[in-house]
Amino acid sequence: MSSIVLTSAQLEELAGCVLSITQARYAMIAVYCLQIYEWLATSEKEVNLIHRARWTSVKVAYLLCRYYPLFLWPVITWAYVGNHDEDVCQNVMRPIHVLLAPCQVFPQGVMLMRAYAFSGRNKKVLLLLCICYAGLIGVDIWVFCTHIAVPPTIFYLALGKTGCFPDYGDGFMALRIGYSMLAATLMDLASLSVVIVHCYRTRGREISLGRYFVNQGLGAFGFVSAVNIATAATFFDFKNGIGLPFILVVSNLIACRVILQLRRKVTPSDSEISRRHSMLVRNAFGPHPSDDWLMEDHR
Repeated sequence: MSSIVLTSAQLEELAGCVLSITQARYAMIAVYCLQIYEWLATSEKEVNLIHRARWTSVKVAYLLCRYYPLFLWPVITWAYVGNHDEDVCQNVMRPIHVLLAPCQVFPQGVMLMRAYAFSGRNKKVLLLLCICYAGLIGVDIWVFCTHIAVPPTIFYLALGKTGCFPDYGDGFMALRIGYSMLAATLMDLASLSVVIVHCYRTRGREISLGRYFVNQGLGAFGFVSAVNIATAATFFDFKNGIGLPFILVVSNLIACRVILQLRRKVTPSDSEISRRHSMLVRNAFGPHPSDDWLMEDHR
């Protein structure tokens, strides 16, 4: 193979590209470890609150958020962390990029269903949220499934075998990643706004759950938004894609946490049920001597 002569500017750009690839690879391995840790940490709650529950749309959404990224990531790791020649990358790069699109869609679907349920299943609210969700899906299809730029041949001639990364660069494809982050953030904000408005208009047990959802949702929204903003800053200011794997996975992990916490809120454990029954029996027969300390605290 003939030697390649590069200018100093090209060498500098190539060195930056190699650094970005190395950092992205570390990030992908870290994200997969995070998924496995989160899965193991919540496995007991998942079995009790999800797998033993009847089939519902929320259960399906949970399983998609949990297991689609978990099963997809070994394929992503093979494509991006492994070393491949140009022919392999030309064949797998576009399909791999398309497979990433649902990672942005599933967690926002969870927020939509929770917001619709807490609004009292208001059809107008559902229509509004579905319009926003359709817009999000359209943006993600546009970002992940169309016009996927591939690196030039000189990229592979200079590096040899490497990961099958699209050519994000500074151009239009890089901007579209930012648009997808913005669309996901706005969808989360729309879902939370619906619940907040409904909580302050009505009262009752569902609203108590709604406020609980708001508290959990605001925390989730704030965390995911912080990840998106930090990723956008590093991506556009420093041309560093280390945060891109996180924005695709973290929102799914947060959505699973929100579902588990809400189900835990409305599904008391056996010990809690037993304690409640004991309190009912004790109250029926009058105050118990062991409750005297409670009365002292109120005096």
